[in-house]
Amino acid sequence: MKKKRISMMALLAVLAISLPSMAQKSGTFKGIIVYDVTYPGISPESSQMDNLPKTVTMTTNGDIVKFDVPMPSMSQSMIINPESKTTTILMEMMGNKVMLKPKKGETPSGKEPQVKVIPETKEIAGYQCKKAEISFGDEKSNSEPIVVYFSDELGNNKLFFDNEYRTLPGIPLEFTYKLQGRQMHMIARTIEKTRISSKDLAVPPGYQEMTPDQLRQMFGGN
Repeated sequence: MKKKRISMMALLAVLAISLPSMAQKSGTFKGIIVYDVTYPGISPESSQMDNLPKTVTMTTNGDIVKFDVPMPSMSQSMIINPESKTTTILMEMMGNKVMLKPKKGETPSGKEPQVKVIPETKEIAGYQCKKAEISFGDEKSNSEPIVVYFSDELGNNKLFFDNEYRTLPGIPLEFTYKLQGRQMHMIARTIEKTRISSKDLAVPPGYQEMTPDQLRQMFGGN
């Protein structure tokens, strides 16, 4: 059971890095987006689904973004600050509230993602979304581009700094990415434009700050 929890914590830490990060720009979206999460290749009735997140809620005031990932055995939040390029992970499980020390990221080096907008649209959560294919100029990504549906009505500035969506001219509302070898498909269910207080995006009281090594030791990991 402890090994399963440690494995799940590792998966969610990768999720924090994989998810889009909102940048501080005028005209960025302010509000709440709830995404439904499914796993291509895994049956909804499979026991593997028991400990996997079914929804992800994104809350942002345009400067900071917070992702809440509820699960039966634990809850986790990621607070991302694009200005300082830091990610803070909060976990609540078995009566323990843990804050992993902020991890500083960097804009990936190498080729910038190339976005090709396709003349195809889809309505998602009440917004008309454009289809785009993302590649990196190499043969493999050109033949198997990343497919995403995005809305430039919610913000058309440079919103991402640390992943393949960083050059997308809008907010992705349907996308699939690989997490530890597992495909995760996310599609927005509800979108609410609203003012978000900075207090809603701050670390709540009662969390104990730890390093990843201290967290592993707490659950008997090596």
